[in-house]
Amino acid sequence: MKKILIVSDNPKLTTFLKQEVIPKIYGIDCKFCYSKINKTPFKMQQLGAEEIDIKIKDADFARQYDVIFSLHCKQIFPPEIVNNTVCINVHPGLNPYNRGWFPQVFSIINKLPTGATIHLMNEDVDAGDIIVQKEAIITDIDTSLDVYEKVQNIEIELLSDWFERIAFGNYETYSPNMVGNYNSIKEFSELCNLNLEHVGTFKEHIDMLRALSHGDYKNAYFISEEGVKVYVSVSLSKEDF
Repeated sequence: MKKILIVSDNPKLTTFLKQEVIPKIYGIDCKFCYSKINKTPFKMQQLGAEEIDIKIKDADFARQYDVIFSLHCKQIFPPEIVNNTVCINVHPGLNPYNRGWFPQVFSIINKLPTGATIHLMNEDVDAGDIIVQKEAIITDIDTSLDVYEKVQNIEIELLSDWFERIAFGNYETYSPNMVGNYNSIKEFSELCNLNLEHVGTFKEHIDMLRALSHGDYKNAYFISEEGVKVYVSVSLSKEDF
């Protein structure tokens, strides 16, 4: 019996695994957890997941499992975990482009490819050998949320095809052909603080705003003359014919 730990802060991917994938696989025992820093854990709790602080777990904990999956886990796995069992990251980006936080946001702005990647984890963020990946196509009217939904659909497709193979070790890997680039949460926060004096084309400004528009999230803002934050988002649609 293969013991699998799935650490996820993404209810959509978790629901798909629990309902559509795992029931069809014989010989695995899966436990679901969500990260301690998840500020909205209710949906994960409804799915039967337990809280975990993966950053404080040690090598003995890691060795209890044959494979540990990260599905959009909000915590970075420590060396004690990734060096003592097989750790797999389901990452919403096309490694090695825009590794790190919110790949779709930076891809809209810097025009680097995005998509979904399933890869081995090592001590560097989103830098391990790749098992499988697929690109998502960004159009010129996609917001961050639009691209993220495309990426999640690709992740579901890849999990459907690869989860069982990965659980039983039936896969090969290849190394990224370059180091790529990394974006931090600090860089994202700096993007959100709009510079009203910035000089650029309308296209550049629209790209910036759609990259920071993600449903109901309040991301982009400027500081008004009264000293308060004013949030900005855009909605784009094509003409109906």
